[in-house]
Parts: sequence; C-alpha cells; structure tokens
Amino acid sequence: DRLVVGAEMVTPEMKGAFTGGISPGMLKSIGVEWALAGHSERRTINMESDEYINSQCKMLIEQEMNVVLCIGETLEEFEKNLVGPICEIQLKKGLAGISKEDMSKVTIAYEPVWAIGTGKV
Repeated sequence: DRLVVGAEMVTPEMKGAFTGGISPGMLKSIGVEWALAGHSERRTINMESDEYINSQCKMLIEQEMNVVLCIGETLEEFEKNLVGPICEIQLKKGLAGISKEDMSKVTIAYEPVWAIGTGKV
C-alpha cells in the first residue's frame, strides 16, 4: 500500500513570480503526483477560464503528473437545463490538445458549482 499526494491548485507556468501559486515542477519535487484543474470555486471566484484550465492540464501531463479535471455547471445553468452542454464545452476545452495516450493521466470529476453549500440535490 502506498499513499499518493495531490494538490488543489497549480499554476500552468513553470517559472516566474506568481504569488500564491505553485508550479507543477515544485509540486513534483516534493512527491506530489496529482493536481486539480478546473475546481468549481476557482472557476467562479478566480474566474479561471477553460483555456487556463487546459494549460494547467497540459503542463501537468508534460511534467508526467496526473490531473483531476473538474467540470460542472452553476445553479443558474442547472436551472436552465444546460448541464449537458456546459459539461461538454468544459470537457472539450479542458482536454484540447491532450492525446489519447495521455488520457491515462486524466481523471474527470463532475463537480457542479451549485452542489457546494446550497443544500439542493
């Protein structure tokens, strides 16, 4: 049995001054194997775009790390019955440029924004 460590946030840049951010290389240097990209709170509060999230995914894979790509809709999108289209767009944009072979390093997590703290089910 082995403990695997992951990170909740990663910057897509390997070098530079990004206060509060941590690069995939830094994470890897301390044994981190996984990182989240596209977490619902970061999508909404930090306004992380699908393109930014895609760059996180690609940088993690380039560093031979694994990524948990989080997708999911807001409450407003849920109430408008846009779950499918929103998740499809997030998947397509989040995985753009990632090869079929590299998909073994990707896990998809469905994490709707509205499910966190709203009490709705």
